[in-house]
Amino acid sequence: MKLALSALAILLTSDPALSLSNDVPATTAPSNMEELLGRMASVAPDDCSTPTPAPSSSADINQLETQLFDAVKAQVAGRLNAPSPAPSSNAGSRATSALRDLEQWSAEHNKSWPDEDRFHFKVLELPPAVLIEMSYRSHASLVLFGSFDLNKDETTEPGTKWREVDLGDPSFSPSEIALFQLHRGPSGHPRFLAHVWNSGCAGSLGEDYYGYDWNPSDGQFSSEIIKIEGAQGLDDSASTHVGTLSTAGRIIQLPYCFFSAVDTWDNPTLCAADSFDLSGDDAVFSGRIYNSPDLVTVAKAIEYAEVHDYVAVRGYCASASVAELLVRKIPPYLFADTLDTIKAGPMRETVMIADGDFRFDLIKRQGRWLVERLRVSDRG
Repeated sequence: MKLALSALAILLTSDPALSLSNDVPATTAPSNMEELLGRMASVAPDDCSTPTPAPSSSADINQLETQLFDAVKAQVAGRLNAPSPAPSSNAGSRATSALRDLEQWSAEHNKSWPDEDRFHFKVLELPPAVLIEMSYRSHASLVLFGSFDLNKDETTEPGTKWREVDLGDPSFSPSEIALFQLHRGPSGHPRFLAHVWNSGCAGSLGEDYYGYDWNPSDGQFSSEIIKIEGAQGLDDSASTHVGTLSTAGRIIQLPYCFFSAVDTWDNPTLCAADSFDLSGDDAVFSGRIYNSPDLVTVAKAIEYAEVHDYVAVRGYCASASVAELLVRKIPPYLFADTLDTIKAGPMRETVMIADGDFRFDLIKRQGRWLVERLRVSDRG
């Protein structure tokens, strides 16, 4: 429910008249993390709660949350490097001690909030790196610290120190993050997976996977080796999931759902599970399974027909003439609204969408479903 409770906030904050203001006093800039927590103690514990009355002079709570996360990163970096850079064997405990202080301060300053909305953290040791996930109110943040040398960079303090490693994703201000250590491969580079959710106060959720490999010789730059952007609906149980989340070992599997033209409401109709082979120094995509391969054919044919990509549409059709008809007849932004499937045996079926205005006759050839015929009503 916490994930499903954060899209309404986005809608509300786009209109000043509807905004759920969670403002805090903005007199002087807070000098430290404890003061930041104290400044935010009077606001609502999450973006979707009833706001407190806004003071006459205020600063946006999201800006102070960003300041808080930045201050935490600086605090952890300082603890990792003082009085001298920590050895890899001690880095996790140093980071934990720095974060535990803030967790305790949050328990004191935010004691009126539900515990899940107070500051919390997790530390994952990935020698010679330390991965940290932290959450506060409705938002989570991710940071990777690595021990490396920047002697060649004249603009940065030289020497081997613990420094933040750049991560291209996850996307801005996720709601929740789960971390998983991945098989390192022959090179032994630290690898990890971030399972990320992005949510508002109502509506569907983004559910994504981002996998990273960090080579210490690359310094502050990491490599993104896996990226999957999926979704959850209002009722996650309404989607027919396939596969099992598995992140241990050389072969991993990542299940997800995604929105498409065959959806009838705010729940994804189509779900998949992608597998990756991590036994080498590169993450190799090794396969994908779908919950409904027949509906994937219809959804993909519509997707490419909407942008008049005949070559792509042809790959989902039994003949060139059918592909040409789809490119001509499918309008932009076609959504199912209604979805019905009529089976005509193990190798044939008809998929009807939009109250039957569009009928796709499918045939199964060599294990693949293809569009054999398209029928469009006068209304369609």
